[in-house]
Amino acid sequence: MLDGSGNYGVDAEQRNRGVELSLFGEPLSGLRLLGGSTWTEAELRGTVGGGNDGNQAVGVPEFQFNVGADWDVPGVPGLSLNGLLLRTGGQYVDTANDYGIPAWTRVDLGARYKTRLDQRAVTFNAIVENVADENYWASANGGYLTQGAPRTFKVSATVDF
Repeated sequence: MLDGSGNYGVDAEQRNRGVELSLFGEPLSGLRLLGGSTWTEAELRGTVGGGNDGNQAVGVPEFQFNVGADWDVPGVPGLSLNGLLLRTGGQYVDTANDYGIPAWTRVDLGARYKTRLDQRAVTFNAIVENVADENYWASANGGYLTQGAPRTFKVSATVDF
């Protein structure tokens, strides 16, 4: 928190109340889902002079939502396609709640292939993060903003020894 002279210090309380829900399952054979939601009320209390009491805490979105799916492709043993949807609510960047960053959504898509090479289990992964190449601020805290990554391609291989 900034005190009356513009210095950072521990000059208030932050009360967090909310609900978090998670879900995992395989509703159909070969289709796995994982998701979660969080609703948080992060309220400032006991601020210097009471001027920011009741405001939303810096860098705490009111909601976050994510859902991921992993699907085994029929007829192609070892191949799975996957996706992830992330949604994060807007956040304030200052204790007065004068400035904020908007909510954002990101979609990631990927594939995984499991096989055996030379008697060893091998998994190949490929993913495109931020498929739509959205520009967004991922978070706000500590007096700075974190920019969301642009469209990113990643590939990897894992070998069991």
